[in-house]
Amino acid sequence: MEEQIRTGAELLADEIAQKIKAKIQNQQYKAGQRLTVRLLCEEYGTSETPVKQALNQLVTTGLVVSIPKCGMRVREFNFQDMKNNWEARMMIEQFCAVSAVELARHSEDFVSRVQDILRISNEEYKRCIQDYTKENINLVHEHDRVLHSELVKCCQNAQIMDMYNSLNAHAGMFMGYDCHTPETLREVQAQHTAIVNQLVLCDVEGLKKEIERHIYSTLQIYRQAKMRLAPERQKTGR
Repeated sequence: MEEQIRTGAELLADEIAQKIKAKIQNQQYKAGQRLTVRLLCEEYGTSETPVKQALNQLVTTGLVVSIPKCGMRVREFNFQDMKNNWEARMMIEQFCAVSAVELARHSEDFVSRVQDILRISNEEYKRCIQDYTKENINLVHEHDRVLHSELVKCCQNAQIMDMYNSLNAHAGMFMGYDCHTPETLREVQAQHTAIVNQLVLCDVEGLKKEIERHIYSTLQIYRQAKMRLAPERQKTGR
């Protein structure tokens, strides 16, 4: 298939989208904050069209919401939304486990690709554990998304992939900066390794079990952080 060549305007919109995304993830743009096209044009020194295109991209990824008569706002993430999305995500990933194991049985290239993704992910986790910054944890979460998406792709069902992507389950994971510790990151890293090990062993039930353990373990990390941070946010009014 011939690769589509992107125009200069599209590339500019991509660049602006990445800049806005970075500011949301670093919480320079706060949850619920209105994103005004005019002000963004002034900030990035560009016209309205690429800014609007950039915001629409971020709506698709779940970082920005479009509210009728109110315009664009930074999405507000809460634990219940995350729990609902992650449980739906778990169901899809477990369904796709059968296809992933079947592919692993017949494709050494697939197994090697997943192992390479895990290796790179482990390197990012190690770096983040040693240097716990917002930038590093955002990189960790991006590799997390790539690993899980690779398993879901095995179903080769466009409708299921659309359902999975529309959950935007990884969109709010930058909030994990306030939730994780180096120790919890080591736990997640070990869980990813266990998931890949079950895939290599071609154990469908083992893979499903490790996916479930990973999802609920991560939800517990966020739940405990929510309870810990609630009194502090009440004091500060955040």
